[in-house]
Amino acid sequence: MCNMKEEQDLIPYSDDNSKMGYKNLQGQIVIPAQWNMVYNFHEGLAMVQNWQYGFIDKTGKVVIPLEWDNCESFSEGLAVVERDGKCGYVNKSGELVIPLVWNYAHPFYKGRAIVFDDKQRYIDKEGNVIWTRERTAPQMIKISDTCEMDINDMVIIEDLNELGDVVDSEEFFKAIDDILEGNGKKGTSDK
Repeated sequence: MCNMKEEQDLIPYSDDNSKMGYKNLQGQIVIPAQWNMVYNFHEGLAMVQNWQYGFIDKTGKVVIPLEWDNCESFSEGLAVVERDGKCGYVNKSGELVIPLVWNYAHPFYKGRAIVFDDKQRYIDKEGNVIWTRERTAPQMIKISDTCEMDINDMVIIEDLNELGDVVDSEEFFKAIDDILEGNGKKGTSDK
């Protein structure tokens, strides 16, 4: 999960040619519009896209070339990248530090990430598998910072100890209490 509360001092903007860049909080152009799509900065880098994805720093310098089919913002110093349907992780220097072997991958949170191939796996920042479970890649709904639910009613708890055991978490149990069912439909409540 990316830190969505990170202070943003550069704001995406679009020019008359539908290209995007960044302005400062005073509305001055800092990084001229030159990409098809830009995203917020996380950990000092922003994802940008011109058919392929890469990352720039706050001066507009491309620090990770636009060579990825898809990617996610940086979290804990690593970003999910995808090429030819396989996911891995790059560091802020653009080095592929966890190979492109996963069918689907989540960003790192508390030093761990959930990845999928033919099974669901929980890995550390070196790519070592901590635990494995039979499962296919889900479509996720975020419940909280430590918990997600997929459309198959399976809950993934990201607050696990080193052995993959669930750590008793008040936030997790509160989230479970907020899951509602009625008229054959399921959802969550913030009350």
